[in-house]
Amino acid sequence: MRRDWFMKSSRTVVLIVLCSSLIACSTIATDQAATPRTTAAHYAEHGTVRPDGRPQRGRPSGKLAAAKPEAAKRVPVTPPQAPTTVFPSALPKSFAAADEMVAHFIDVGQGDAVLLEFSCAAVLIDTGGEITDEVVGRERLAEYLRDFFLRRADLANTLKLVVLSHAHKDHTDGVTALLEAYPQITIQNVLDNGATSGSGISGQNKLQRYADETGAGYMGISEADITSTSGATSPIIDPVDCRPGGGVDPKIVALWGRVDLDAGWANNGNNDSVVLRVDFGGASLLFTGDLEKDGIKAMLESYAADTSIFDVDVLKVGHHGSHNATTKELIAAVTPKVAVIQAGDSTISRGTFSAYSFAHPHENAIDTLLDAQNGVTMTRSAKTVRVGVRGRNPTNDAPPQFKSMEIKGAIYTTGWDGNIAVIANKNGTIRVEYGH
Repeated sequence: MRRDWFMKSSRTVVLIVLCSSLIACSTIATDQAATPRTTAAHYAEHGTVRPDGRPQRGRPSGKLAAAKPEAAKRVPVTPPQAPTTVFPSALPKSFAAADEMVAHFIDVGQGDAVLLEFSCAAVLIDTGGEITDEVVGRERLAEYLRDFFLRRADLANTLKLVVLSHAHKDHTDGVTALLEAYPQITIQNVLDNGATSGSGISGQNKLQRYADETGAGYMGISEADITSTSGATSPIIDPVDCRPGGGVDPKIVALWGRVDLDAGWANNGNNDSVVLRVDFGGASLLFTGDLEKDGIKAMLESYAADTSIFDVDVLKVGHHGSHNATTKELIAAVTPKVAVIQAGDSTISRGTFSAYSFAHPHENAIDTLLDAQNGVTMTRSAKTVRVGVRGRNPTNDAPPQFKSMEIKGAIYTTGWDGNIAVIANKNGTIRVEYGH
């Protein structure tokens, strides 16, 4: 099904990342120069009519505004002359560099939680995590945030924005960690997909009630709200601007949301995931929630007039590195320098909802990310890792299968590497540090 009716924009958020644990961090750099990428100077607007009678993508009105990102000059990725240490989050570093952002990919087991740190603000994308006898993701998230705000006392325990990509437990279970935190965490804006059901709807509803009771900004975004190929933005989607303090104004835009269509794939909550692009000067990141192949196909078709909005430096890989969420078409559009997968350690727990049971990350996803033409362009220190071949069979309970694989491309997984910090400089350079 083809749908050319989206509004896309490139609002970027960039984050200064710190490892949460006190384990020594390892700096990863590359000797390769990344191929420069060009963002379109503007995006075409469409005036035709969709099959359902709604207008196709054109200039949006109301709260959502199409953002036309400035073409960011790409520069080669080069190793830093003197590696900069990303301090463990509890150490007393009271500021973040004005020209850097850090994306903290927090090890919450089998689930997503990404903290974007800027010189003047912090944004949290998803609050999920594993819930097994061995790993309780919400407890790891609570500890990480506590240490982060001890270090960043200037942020006054405030999250400028919390995004819940979709209403599944491995993305919303940590909402209680936010609302019950001590010292109290203040949330100024909430963005979700406006869904009314899902395994994690309780957490999503709690955060919506918080917004109602406190007067925080709230938006539940659907794909129908996105009417141009530059994406959708608003003061809620993108509330961060660090320029008054000498920093950068990141650009954050929504590229996808809840799908209200009478189609089988649209009834899958994963395909309702909020997809965000964050630009920080010349660096860019894409967060895809748990979007699966049918949702990816529909999304890319919606942007058929211009898919350059997906061309970014850092990809948060969808659906924890599942076999069904990293397609060749998506990677061809993204051409990432670095890919990060949020999945649990498959050697720790054998619970039903664990990386072990699902065999995450899957070898198909890893192979696609390593594609010679469009896959990751940076490198990492060679590492032998465990990847899934087949998940547990839910019918006969046949165990999952894994194999060992040596990784040299810049693919990182919380299950392999612990807490991961992706440091993006406004000049477009990227470096990665991790916990173990």
